[in-house]
Amino acid sequence: MDDEVVDRLDPELRMRHASTLESNDQFRLPYILEVRPTVEFKYEAGKNKLVNLRLDSESGPLIKFTVPNDVLGADGYDTLGEFAGRQEHLLRLAGWVDVESRITVGCAGALISYLQRRRAAGYLPGDESAHSFFQISTVKMFSLKGFMFVNNDTLQSLQIIQTESHPNYQNQGPSAYGSKEGLSVYGLFHHLARTPQGKQLLRQYFLRPSVSLVTISERLDAVSVFVRPDNASLLEDLVKDMKVIKNMRTVLLSLQKGVSASQGGIATPAWLTLLRFAGAALTIRDLVQETNGAERLPLRNKILELFDTQTLARVGYEIRETVDLEETAVQHRVVVKPNVDDDLDRMKREWDGLEDLLSQVSRAMEPRVPPTLRATLNVIYFPQVGFMLAVRKDEDDETDSFQSEGAIEGWEQIFTTESAKYYKSDEMQELDEKYGDMWTEICEKEIEILHDLAQKVLQHAELLTAVSDLCGELDCILALAQGAKQYRLARPGMTRENIIRIEGGRHILQELTVGTFIANDTLLVGGPNSEESTEEESELPSYAQTQTETASDAPEGPSMLIMTGPNYSGKSVYLKQVALIVYMAHIGCFVPAERARIGITDKILTRISTRESVSRVQSAFMIDVQQISLGLSLSTHRSLLIIDEFGKGTEADDGAGLACGVLEYLLGLNENCPKVLAATHFHEIFESGFLPPRPSLAFGFMEVHVEPNPVEVSRQITYLYQFHEGRSMSSFGTICASMNGIAPEIVDRAEELLVLTARGEDLVAACTVMPEVEGAELEEAEQIARDFLAADISDDPRRLLDEILTVSTTTDSRSKVTAGGQSVSRGTMS
Repeated sequence: MDDEVVDRLDPELRMRHASTLESNDQFRLPYILEVRPTVEFKYEAGKNKLVNLRLDSESGPLIKFTVPNDVLGADGYDTLGEFAGRQEHLLRLAGWVDVESRITVGCAGALISYLQRRRAAGYLPGDESAHSFFQISTVKMFSLKGFMFVNNDTLQSLQIIQTESHPNYQNQGPSAYGSKEGLSVYGLFHHLARTPQGKQLLRQYFLRPSVSLVTISERLDAVSVFVRPDNASLLEDLVKDMKVIKNMRTVLLSLQKGVSASQGGIATPAWLTLLRFAGAALTIRDLVQETNGAERLPLRNKILELFDTQTLARVGYEIRETVDLEETAVQHRVVVKPNVDDDLDRMKREWDGLEDLLSQVSRAMEPRVPPTLRATLNVIYFPQVGFMLAVRKDEDDETDSFQSEGAIEGWEQIFTTESAKYYKSDEMQELDEKYGDMWTEICEKEIEILHDLAQKVLQHAELLTAVSDLCGELDCILALAQGAKQYRLARPGMTRENIIRIEGGRHILQELTVGTFIANDTLLVGGPNSEESTEEESELPSYAQTQTETASDAPEGPSMLIMTGPNYSGKSVYLKQVALIVYMAHIGCFVPAERARIGITDKILTRISTRESVSRVQSAFMIDVQQISLGLSLSTHRSLLIIDEFGKGTEADDGAGLACGVLEYLLGLNENCPKVLAATHFHEIFESGFLPPRPSLAFGFMEVHVEPNPVEVSRQITYLYQFHEGRSMSSFGTICASMNGIAPEIVDRAEELLVLTARGEDLVAACTVMPEVEGAELEEAEQIARDFLAADISDDPRRLLDEILTVSTTTDSRSKVTAGGQSVSRGTMS
């Protein structure tokens, strides 16, 4: 945990360390602040503590759910105490809280551990009154203030964020580089953000939809300004400048680390990044100031106020006048410009004349060296080693003429390589004393200059970080604006009214995968909000209030819409597109619709997809039931609940009963009923009157065109994907099966059973009746057997068998069999 969190929660803590009595005062704050180790926040430990609470022991059903891991005694009762029946209680817990939220569950476990310690410190072991101290009566899940509650099921079902494996097999793995963003809503926008901090902030936008009208309105206002046609060129220029903006937190951290031993100074890209950042920030400020219609945007005002032109220009000037960027790129190290430091310039001049100096010293040494070594003698310089004499081995000379170290008096061999020997002499010592370690001194001097430059830049670290973060926020808005133009999105009208009114809504992902997408309308009205405060509306600026729709009269409309109709007609797409439009509106993004009026929604809960895993001791239907249970537990009158074909994973009667019970329960909440979008194929619920009509309940279906006399079964219907109010009486499941390659014999048999079901006939009795054709074949076979048994086979059995078969094949009953009023030819028996 960052120290800033502790400073914010207890700002006077650091000043009280001198007084022990004062620091132990737990009443100095309206809460008790206690920092606990990370191990207490482990996910598995927290989940076990929640399961062991046994909050459902009295109200739960009188059944026991066991799995192979459970150990039971001979009488059927568990023998492991709190560890037995863990899966049973975990299943019930999953209906109250999102057990897949690892941070939430871990924090709950840490809090339970704290309460247990307080209980143990206050009571002796075995004290009965300890059970009533810090007793946990119930567990509820809530969302952070200002943010919409969404769980992993919602993100996966609606394809908000969806990662997929990297196409390159070598890059697949547990690391962050082993996956990439797939086809998702976030995937449509994340590549439009150009800065690292902008990409990170945009992901936070999508993971944390806001329920604050002020925040949403500010984002929508900013996007509206940048999508204006007269700002098109400015938008392109801003996007280009965003490409050179980097995260200053990372760059400044490298400056704070100081000297890098591997590179001899600050990493080379840091100075170039800072220089480009300062220039781009000044350009962005000018472009934002010139943007038409942005005068009242809070983001523009913050940029103009925070982007200190003098400071940014000074930072860029200091770097430009100190660092030689061209030489830095050539030498692959940070190089200081000339005329910055006189001593450095002198040392560099000496270094530039080093080659001539070495040549002169080498010629001066030749008279003192044996003639056999003159051609192989060189004077060289090694950084940190100094000046040395190098004698190369003559490849043509098979004998080493210089084997002993003392061949020349005063020469000391330092080291040897395969091609040469290196010596120190009195002359080399004099050069070391006169010139020193030239290259090392140059590098140390440059490091010193760059350190001073880093200190000057770090004086403005707070400003540079704030400018960088603000550029990330602007980058997010630009990404949303580019997406709005690219995907033909429209601004939604946000309101405190509990309503969803969409005209011409589309599914932003589905329309990218089909040639033509049919837009549809939606109307849902939740419970009244008369008890809710309107303080947030009063905080809206005047320009935002004009953009945010309000109304004094409560709107009228259904709170639940049930979709019926054929398979493959687009019901699921319709449910998801409504949820996506609501979700995107709370991000502050334009939505795929002609017009939309979206009320503040606190939660989006879904029962759409079943995410099975062998690591979960649950069946597919049990996972569906848990999703429904969690939705019923967490939903409020401001929530949006999406239910797609709940009950299809069990027996038809049980599934229909559960689906009807859930829908009836939600409608029975009256004013507290959430906004519900459901799809089902259980038509018997409505035909039998189990879900009677009422004003809060509406029906809809996706229109299809039925061909009365189709040539093929698969061409009987044409899907129009157009939403209509009312109910559809058929799901056309057999036609959908035929379209997907199911054999015609299977489809025809299914059609026959459907006709019998429609007539109310008993399917079991109908399936036990033998068809007339098969009955005729059976009678014929029986007659052949009887004739054969009655005949005398003592004379010529082969001839007798041929006569019986010949007579059988020429009999009228054998040649033609009447079935269903049609003459069916039979083949010859062989």
